[in-house]
Amino acid sequence: MPKKSIENTALRLKAILEILAAHDPSEHGKTSRAEVLRQALEQVPLEEAETALLASGVARGERALVTASTKLVKAGWILKEGRAGWSITGAGRAALAEFPAVEQLQAALHGSRQTIEAVTVSEAQGEAVLEEALVSAEVTPPAAQPHGSHPEENYEGPSFPQPGSVAVPGTFGAVLGGDDWDPGADSVQLGFDRSDELWKLTVDLPPGNYEYKAALNGTWAENYGTCAHFDGANYGFQHAGGPVTFLYDHATHLVVTKPDSV
Repeated sequence: MPKKSIENTALRLKAILEILAAHDPSEHGKTSRAEVLRQALEQVPLEEAETALLASGVARGERALVTASTKLVKAGWILKEGRAGWSITGAGRAALAEFPAVEQLQAALHGSRQTIEAVTVSEAQGEAVLEEALVSAEVTPPAAQPHGSHPEENYEGPSFPQPGSVAVPGTFGAVLGGDDWDPGADSVQLGFDRSDELWKLTVDLPPGNYEYKAALNGTWAENYGTCAHFDGANYGFQHAGGPVTFLYDHATHLVVTKPDSV
């Protein structure tokens, strides 16, 4: 990710904290994800290079912001509670007061007093890894590990909270031996890959046109459709037959299929 885009993302992260801090705590203290992102992007608009659409239909700059916002969760500065919305914590309010400059805030997110320029390389590398995993034309997912199991002695868990399960129920459920649109069917459950913190599933499907959504924790209570919209429209793809891979990123709530969704 270009240095300018990283700086813009840092400005938008600060805007997210300010937006949430301005929300009246008496009104449940939460703001919808869509509203937070809308206001942040209104305050720091996308530049031309950031408006390019990814395979999911989301602008590159917006996805970078949603991905980066997980750092605010990991730092304990904000809470993301699905349907309930986003809210700022006491630690988040303290961070705004202690780190008034965006460079200070960004450095604090990385656990040091480094300037934003010093973390540009690591930010770009992390973004490149996610970009490659999500939009590469040749995806061969490694064997996914069940979320919550820890066979590696040095595994410390995901870098940000993950759901208990992720499924892709859709019009192909019956083809896979279950029921269409069943979020609890074993055949549509994705596995969590610790190497890139993406949820993945590869299945064989006959030729046809299919629709699906991402459903979390075995129910429809929290689900995501096109452009990562909560309870949004169905994803759709035209398949020539054979293996198809689903990748879900909980940082952005995006789903990508290979072959690409249409």
